[in-house]
Amino acid sequence: MPVRKIGLCRRSVGGRVPRGGGRRGIDVESTLERDFVLLQRFDPAVADIEERPVRIPLFRLDGRAGHYVPDFLVTYRDPARPPRLVEVKHSDDPALLAGELEARLAAARAHASDRGWRFDLVTEREIRIPRLDAAKFLLPYRDRAVGPELRDRLLALAAKPRATVATLRDAAAADLMARAQILPDIWTLVARRELLADLDCPLSLATRLHPPTGGPPWPPA
Repeated sequence: MPVRKIGLCRRSVGGRVPRGGGRRGIDVESTLERDFVLLQRFDPAVADIEERPVRIPLFRLDGRAGHYVPDFLVTYRDPARPPRLVEVKHSDDPALLAGELEARLAAARAHASDRGWRFDLVTEREIRIPRLDAAKFLLPYRDRAVGPELRDRLLALAAKPRATVATLRDAAAADLMARAQILPDIWTLVARRELLADLDCPLSLATRLHPPTGGPPWPPA
């Protein structure tokens, strides 16, 4: 559970990112934090993400004791991959540019190192990337169900050379009405990585698709 609750956000847009499956959503204090969480949810390597995970003791410049609470702790499915403690900031944040956060960041690095974790300061340069657009588009599809017969047919069609979203839709549909009904099922399989696409390029009907060569899809983070 978070060690600090998010209060009223006067200078940014706070909210909660849903996770589905009856699980508690993830509270965020800005749209940049929201986008970071969406990227983590979309990453199949991520097992979980926790907001405001630890309170780190900190001594201020005036000698008074305080504390610092980083934004997130990201854990991974591979047990050999260390958890990542993360602070999310805009690269033009005045406090960051003025060096006023150095004591906090140093304390977070030491805290993470003592536990075998990593600590990263993450900005919009790592967050606002093309894959974020794919995450925002596909995540709402990920919890849908696709019938097993249609799923098998779509996977077989995707194994053909130069398969695209449009060719799968047209080959699997009997009429124009069916096209509209099948398209969400195709995006669901892409969202669950049962059909693979280049997620660093804009998604469209011309997006190339192919079935994976590995194991089953991952459980959602």
